[in-house]
Amino acid sequence: MRKKTYIEPICASCTFEIACKTLNLSLEQINLNKEKKKEIKFRAIKQILKILGEDFSEYSYPFRLSAKVYESIKNITGIIDPYKNLKELSNKTILNLEDFFWKEINKGNTFKEKLYFAILGSITGNLIDFGTAGHQINLEPENIKQKFHQIKTHGLKINQIDKLIEKLQKYKKVCYILDNAGEIVFDKMIMRLLKENGIISTAIVKGGSITNDATLDDANMVKLEEFAEKIITTGSNSYGIDPELVDQKFFQWLINEPLIIAKGQANLETF
Repeated sequence: MRKKTYIEPICASCTFEIACKTLNLSLEQINLNKEKKKEIKFRAIKQILKILGEDFSEYSYPFRLSAKVYESIKNITGIIDPYKNLKELSNKTILNLEDFFWKEINKGNTFKEKLYFAILGSITGNLIDFGTAGHQINLEPENIKQKFHQIKTHGLKINQIDKLIEKLQKYKKVCYILDNAGEIVFDKMIMRLLKENGIISTAIVKGGSITNDATLDDANMVKLEEFAEKIITTGSNSYGIDPELVDQKFFQWLINEPLIIAKGQANLETF
């Protein structure tokens, strides 16, 4: 369950940077003149600073603070999904590369080797994150391929694939908590490999939009249902799996699952 991951002083600047990015993306979707947008921007930034001033402390959870800031931007701008265009672009980009990466995965001679290559692909996909401060991602196909080959060359510093395979073979099922749009195409390939080897995957997506986290719309766009036995939402747009905000029936089911793969920083902080 959740470790106590409290805010650090540096989190203030990171939270503000992502808030401003989210605000700018929201304003791009609003059909108003320049002055009206400027007025909304000032109002939103004042509210963001107010939240940071009141809620930022050494005993705050970063995911809760970020979620509150995100909700304030949504309430002021009226834009529910500011990252919609970026998510669609991410999904389309990796879908166009799906055949290439599936061939890379199948360069492995055994299930273990194929799973290893699929995991490296999933790590590559983890770079597709527009909600992390100081992080830039180039979605050009050749850049994505280059990142994969770099990761493949370096390999894993901590490699627990034998332990993972042991558990997969024991339970014959896995609960897969997804992270970002685009990235989920790589996760789809892992689920495809698992299905071919008799292992059932249940995919978990967000119940609503928050930054570029994968939702049911993204799962449908990449046809995740082809290889996931079920696709379930958290019932919330909270960061990670926040026990206080996700659907309680879902949460009780989740904590009783024997094998869970949870991707993304927010899942580490919350679950």
